[in-house]
Amino acid sequence: MFDLELFAWGSGWGDELVHGLLLTFEAAFAAYALGMLIGLAAAYGELSRLRPLRWLAKGYGLVFRSVPELLIIFLFYYGGAFALRTLLSPFGVGRIDLSAFAAGVAALAMIQGAYASQIFRGALLAVPRGLIEAARSLGLRRWQVAIKVTLPLALRYAFAGLVNLWVNVIKTTPLLAAIGLEDFVRAADTAGQNTKRYFAFFLAILVVYLAISAGTLWLQRRYGERLFRHLGPLAGERR
Repeated sequence: MFDLELFAWGSGWGDELVHGLLLTFEAAFAAYALGMLIGLAAAYGELSRLRPLRWLAKGYGLVFRSVPELLIIFLFYYGGAFALRTLLSPFGVGRIDLSAFAAGVAALAMIQGAYASQIFRGALLAVPRGLIEAARSLGLRRWQVAIKVTLPLALRYAFAGLVNLWVNVIKTTPLLAAIGLEDFVRAADTAGQNTKRYFAFFLAILVVYLAISAGTLWLQRRYGERLFRHLGPLAGERR
């Protein structure tokens, strides 16, 4: 039977589950935001005229899209502190401890950035060349064209892919339980170990994850059209 008392606040496991869910959202938001910045930088790197920069950006994406995500998380967690000590030792910095949250967010951000770079790259290439040339003919500098023309349109074209990437980072966050982060899934596992009611707790978090995904997709459908309605015929050509 599905006993609601298991999820009571205080007397049950409701507060632990909510804490785990909030920690999951914190890690996901931080990794997603940082990953978007990394991905955008990598996309511009791949489109750069500088060959070393293109190779560096492409190499980063290839590595982080090819290696298992859990392995990357382990490398960041167990090797991150050592790497920081090595880099900062010349400045007299001694022992450095890297928390599971910080290491996990950094690892997920690098992973998401590798996928986001391809989304941004495709979106940047989708911006009509004529608009860019028209902006330059008005005397705008390259960085002004990027900020006022290229990026606003590219973000619209990338919207659907970035929403899917958000769903992916939410689904990937439970991997951080492997390095000790008390996320939503681990909180449910802890509750199951103490009550032997694994099915009830895991079924509950299944419902929550489905609700998160459904809500995200609903927002995508609701606001996705608004991003393109001001583009006129251009939206129909590019969609």
